[in-house]
Amino acid sequence: MRRAFGRGPGAACLDAGSTGAGRRRLLRLVALRAFCIVVPLAWIRLQVRGRALNSISAIRAELAALDVGDLSGRLPETQGHGEIVRLAAAVNTLLGRLEQAEKRAERALDQQRQFALDASHELRTPLAGLRLQLEDAQMNPDDTDLRNLLEHALRDLGRVQSIIADLLLLARLGTAAQATMEQVDLTALVRELTAHREGEQEIQLHLDPEVTVDAVPSHVTRMLTNLLDNAHRHAAGTIRIDLRRAGDSAELAIADDGEGIAPTDRERIFHRFVRLDSARSRDCGGTGLGLAIAHDIAFAHNGSLHVEDSASGGACFVLRMPLVTND
Repeated sequence: MRRAFGRGPGAACLDAGSTGAGRRRLLRLVALRAFCIVVPLAWIRLQVRGRALNSISAIRAELAALDVGDLSGRLPETQGHGEIVRLAAAVNTLLGRLEQAEKRAERALDQQRQFALDASHELRTPLAGLRLQLEDAQMNPDDTDLRNLLEHALRDLGRVQSIIADLLLLARLGTAAQATMEQVDLTALVRELTAHREGEQEIQLHLDPEVTVDAVPSHVTRMLTNLLDNAHRHAAGTIRIDLRRAGDSAELAIADDGEGIAPTDRERIFHRFVRLDSARSRDCGGTGLGLAIAHDIAFAHNGSLHVEDSASGGACFVLRMPLVTND
């Protein structure tokens, strides 16, 4: 009787009645085949394990060498699709996000520092003027026109109050807390804000009916008021206001026939405390925060605000905000 050990062409057969020498030859054959399979597999496993350990060591060394103040370093990424390769790629992605977040934080800090310097300068000017007037009145009480002194003092205090109120509004707009949003009819609001405005300029209204947006009513009112105030300061004789639906957005254009704004200044004009006309008086020019507030309010409502040339050669401020969706 013959018994087969293994399958296929290389299978070994053993006669049940064979001698012990035959059995030993068969065992040696089986052992040789096992050796030819196990040794290469063991070598491959050691090589893979060695490369993995080397990769882990390299990752550990790179992470240890990273400087908290410099997140530009990256881990070495090798070719392949193993877990180590994916881990290195994930860590590099995280480092890239942290680096971008650090840059944004640095820019925000720089802006806050500059803002604090500008705000202190703007507040110092009216306060210094008020102090000078009061000191002069104290030194020369008999020569002081009390009525004139009080008028100037109240004017300077009003300016300080306006700057502080604008600064507080800008601070609230920059926080994560959101005020209650309501449906606001821009058509009705524009008519209301322009109905009782005094001035020599003619206001031309071209408004689509019932253009409605989701907004904080007090904020959008302040934004439109600032834009209208700006148009009144610069218009020579006519202000044109157009309100229409443009796709899924409300588009409001407030155009004047004044001196216009140079293309190089059309981004800067929305910065805080920027006045393009240095010869313009501060009283006429306001706090220098009106357009910055309008821009930030538009942004907070997922909208946009930019300036372009008007048809009459002046400036045209274009506001876009998402329309109310009827879901």
